[in-house]
Amino acid sequence: MGDEIDALIEEVIVDAYDEHEQLWSFRQAFEDNARFPFRATVVGAEVAVTEVDFEGDERRGLTAACRREGQLHSVSLLDVTPVGPMPLETRLLLDAYRRWSGATSLPTFHVEQTARWVYPRFAPANIEIPEPLGLTPHGEWDPAAEYWGEPGEPIHPLCRTVIAAGPRPSFEMEQVLPGADEDDWDSDPIVEAADLHRAGHHREAIRILEDALAIDMRCIDAWGHLGLVAFNTRGPGPAAELYQTGVAVAEASLPAGFGGVLPWGWIDNRPFLRCLHGLALCAWRQRRWDDAEAMFTARVWLDPSRALNDLACLEPVRARQRWTKA
Repeated sequence: MGDEIDALIEEVIVDAYDEHEQLWSFRQAFEDNARFPFRATVVGAEVAVTEVDFEGDERRGLTAACRREGQLHSVSLLDVTPVGPMPLETRLLLDAYRRWSGATSLPTFHVEQTARWVYPRFAPANIEIPEPLGLTPHGEWDPAAEYWGEPGEPIHPLCRTVIAAGPRPSFEMEQVLPGADEDDWDSDPIVEAADLHRAGHHREAIRILEDALAIDMRCIDAWGHLGLVAFNTRGPGPAAELYQTGVAVAEASLPAGFGGVLPWGWIDNRPFLRCLHGLALCAWRQRRWDDAEAMFTARVWLDPSRALNDLACLEPVRARQRWTKA
């Protein structure tokens, strides 16, 4: 009885009647279902595989376009060994092609599993909001499908831990924008306040943001922008109170034991992510080192593939270096 790999081979070559056609079928399967780029090694050198192709040479078979140090090279796909976790569909296609070709199986990639991560809360739990913000599920976030840098570049240890934790559910948090008209972008009070703040009109910006919060105090973006104004004009103490309220609204909307992902790519997650980053900056500036480290770390877990600023902040915080304005 065949296994999953045999079944995939049969599916790929079902309408292909000779070796040439079957190679084209495998090439099409990679184009349709594989995820690129993925990290691999070729004769010990680390590369990024950007494409799988068939150039018409049956003896050579499928080829892999490999990028290394800014240059592209074409090698036999059978010479490619994946490095680290990768999307299941891509791995199955590689295994199926190797079995069809009569090549030895790829080594099994083992990753040390890490304990399940749970979001640690940073704001007082006694905040009262009219009702929690909604969380819309967006399937599963898979670290194997994310870009973690060019071949040869080191992966941050925290990111390695996140990768080891495996796939986690992905969500988008509801965003409340009091006074905004969905059909008129110019009516967005947050955009108007941000423009005024950049122009130096801080009092006008604060008034608009406070008016929005008077309508609905769940507007996390208003708390975040008030925090930014305070951070730039009055310092980390007043700013931390404002950022913390925005974080508190978000935390009141997260279920107990939340361990999912809130990607920056889902734009309604951004107010909470900005508030958490701002609160961490305040802790850093106040030399509350442990608090800052915990917040930057949580920010990375919530949005691993778009948290470069937080990763950059972690190292000086861990080294107890004072905050300096960039």
